[in-house]
Amino acid sequence: MAVSTNNLVVASGGSIWVAATGTTAPVDPAVAPSAPWIELGLVSEEGASISYGKTIEEFMSWQRRNAVKRTVTADEITASFTLQEWKKSSFTFAVGGGSITNVSGTVYRYNFPTGNDDLDERSLLIRWDDSGKSYQIHIERGSVTEPVETNLSRTALAQLPISFKALSSTTTDSIGVALLTDDPAFGLGS
Repeated sequence: MAVSTNNLVVASGGSIWVAATGTTAPVDPAVAPSAPWIELGLVSEEGASISYGKTIEEFMSWQRRNAVKRTVTADEITASFTLQEWKKSSFTFAVGGGSITNVSGTVYRYNFPTGNDDLDERSLLIRWDDSGKSYQIHIERGSVTEPVETNLSRTALAQLPISFKALSSTTTDSIGVALLTDDPAFGLGS
């Protein structure tokens, strides 16, 4: 395929959605997800980032100074983004569960998860459009893995920074992450 500026992607806006682990992902990246998917709201202007890495083990031989074989022992995919909205769906996602109760009228109490609670696993979608093309990354199963440190300041937004790490698929021996797009540059024979 020839070099083309049509293949450059700028995710100038997008959205992040969560659902219970095992929820079927949308099959068209151009159509907004429906329930039970929940949009987490505004995200900082940096957008989202995806990190993919492999753990590689090298094997040496007595007769060689360099590795004679390498094998992949693990895959790791992490999505990072910063949520700006403080609401039930975004806050409970950020801190990994917990519960919200109505104290009285319009007063609510949030109880943080305890050490005895199961780890809050979710399914995640990161979606964006560029020049009439739509993209969706689906993490089938994962959880927030890093501390959520929020600064409360007179001069800045209180934000919820997220690192969401993928877990292995429950049905296959894979990391359980996929990119779905209607971008013709991904077509067969492209």
